[in-house]
Amino acid sequence: MAEYTSSREGFQRAMEWSLVGSPDDAKSYATSTSLPTFYHVMNGQRLSYDDYVKGIVEWRGKVSEYKPVVHEFLRDGDQLAARMTGTIKVNGADTFFESFMFGKVDKGTGKMEWLIERSVWGPKGGAPEHGVS
Repeated sequence: MAEYTSSREGFQRAMEWSLVGSPDDAKSYATSTSLPTFYHVMNGQRLSYDDYVKGIVEWRGKVSEYKPVVHEFLRDGDQLAARMTGTIKVNGADTFFESFMFGKVDKGTGKMEWLIERSVWGPKGGAPEHGVS
């Protein structure tokens, strides 16, 4: 829906919803925010829509806290760019992350057509250990 891709506040809500909630509701999240042909490229690895949904299910099963903060957001026509930082507790470990995202939005529905994301993460208070190479 356009509410998730038209403003920083809306994108913030979508990011919060992405990894919070029941794994059983992952498909509902994906359907509300992206097209069925959506794909996600995370640190160079392309995920099809089905693999993207499976990833959300997996992450929701191991995340106990997720606090993303969208700092920058730009929407120009069908293009979207954002920078986000935050903390996430995965299997009991506190982690800090920073993500840069670029995407294309379907003009008719406001849903994401694709999203390219580059992220780094590591222990809270320490240097990033993942996504740095």
